[in-house]
Amino acid sequence: MIIKNLTNSKRIAGNEGAMIYDLLNPQNVENVIRYSLAYVILPHRKSTLSHMMKTSEVYYILEGEGVLYINNESNHVKAGDAIFVISGARQHFDNVGSGDLKFLCIVDPAWKKDDETIL
Repeated sequence: MIIKNLTNSKRIAGNEGAMIYDLLNPQNVENVIRYSLAYVILPHRKSTLSHMMKTSEVYYILEGEGVLYINNESNHVKAGDAIFVISGARQHFDNVGSGDLKFLCIVDPAWKKDDETIL
């Protein structure tokens, strides 16, 4: 069994003000999984950078409200929403709620810097 917590996970400062916690990825769980799981905190009134991934992503909103832009669509998202984003989609979040937007991000196969293009 492998248990990870925010306190013992690698913390990454996103360029857009987001705080990203690398909870699970193949490297930190003995290569027994192929996906990565991150916990993301996007501060009030901040936006993520527009980007594209070579891999698919799933977002699960834990707390707060936002607008998720995928290609030419935008959708209001809130706690409890699960969103699948196909590979190659242009995407970004705007935090439009009254507090932090907190969500999980699952990337399959696992996130790698070379698989992401910042637009």
